[in-house]
Amino acid sequence: MTASPNSPPTERALTRYAEDPRLLIPGHAVRLLRNGAQAFPVWLEAIDQARHRVSMEMYIFSDDVIGRQFAEALARAAQRGVQVRLLYDFVGCRETPAAFFQRMRGFGVHVVGYHKYRFWRPRLWALIRRNHRKTLVCDGQIAFTGGINISDEWMSKADGGGGWLDAAIEVRGPAVTRIEGTFLRLWNRRAPKRMRLDPATLPRPAPAGTVPLTVIQNRERFDRFAIRRAALHAIRESRARMFVANPYFVPDRGVLRALLMAARRGVDVRLLVPLASDARLLDFATRAIFPPLLAAGARIFRSPVVTHTKALMVDDAFVSIGSYNFDHRSLAYNLELVVNVIDPAYATEVGTMLVSDMAASEEVKADTFGRRGWLGRLVERIAYGLRRWL
Repeated sequence: MTASPNSPPTERALTRYAEDPRLLIPGHAVRLLRNGAQAFPVWLEAIDQARHRVSMEMYIFSDDVIGRQFAEALARAAQRGVQVRLLYDFVGCRETPAAFFQRMRGFGVHVVGYHKYRFWRPRLWALIRRNHRKTLVCDGQIAFTGGINISDEWMSKADGGGGWLDAAIEVRGPAVTRIEGTFLRLWNRRAPKRMRLDPATLPRPAPAGTVPLTVIQNRERFDRFAIRRAALHAIRESRARMFVANPYFVPDRGVLRALLMAARRGVDVRLLVPLASDARLLDFATRAIFPPLLAAGARIFRSPVVTHTKALMVDDAFVSIGSYNFDHRSLAYNLELVVNVIDPAYATEVGTMLVSDMAASEEVKADTFGRRGWLGRLVERIAYGLRRWL
């Protein structure tokens, strides 16, 4: 007996979006957190409720209004006996005073900077290779990851912030150990011996729901292309619609080819990018791929608000949210982590969020975009040609 066209997809049909279905971990509850307005209060509450352990890594941790709130929460946790580990990226936090982190150390927070650059011992590789992940795990029971950094840019404009658009995922269930283990393996190579914790000793949380997911990360020397492979597989499996949101969308030719093929076979391909990000040259490189995408039938939206969301939604079934940008830096140099979820309800919620953000954006039309000046076209071509070095 065959399923009717309107019947929900079977579990086996859904798993085709996973590059390797055997790696799917069942038994999770997931929640979408939109922007800092939703994420920050939930993160702060999780830290305040922690009783044993807080593990956090952030690319940007600013000494500003929201940054000081998190610093105080981490300090409070350490003062009540919680083991607090904070790994920040040296380049991402280049504008954050060293005294900001030193104050947290004074309250008992274990703080380590990733790849600190020493001018008397220059190492170009250490300067290029960054930890771009943003994860928070509390008591080994709840984990968060996404594109949101701890900085006022992610606060709402009503609260005096930049109002940047972004998204994070909350995870409860067995994969929490996988997320924290990824953090600890990096932490243990940078922290003093007395601050280390063997990820093999972490107890695995009990199932918290029914959602299957995978946690995919790259490492300093291995699995550099693991996140790209998983995303590329899902893109190739798309049948109905595919939404991509990314602030620095400069894909390699393989990913671009997969998007073009999807659009040409009738998939509703939509791309959401900022009208102007905080990396102007990358904006020009992004615009270089607009003409072929538009010609293939894809729709492109440019948000007047900085869109920092890093999400891929396929067929209201598959969602990837994490720290990964579709650019060469995330592909080759940065340490990244994504959570790939296969769940129609969650995918529909993410799709609704992206449609809402697109509705508030300007759609790029092929005829008007094609009338841009020759100088702009030249800069776009040069920027895209330099994409491996941006």
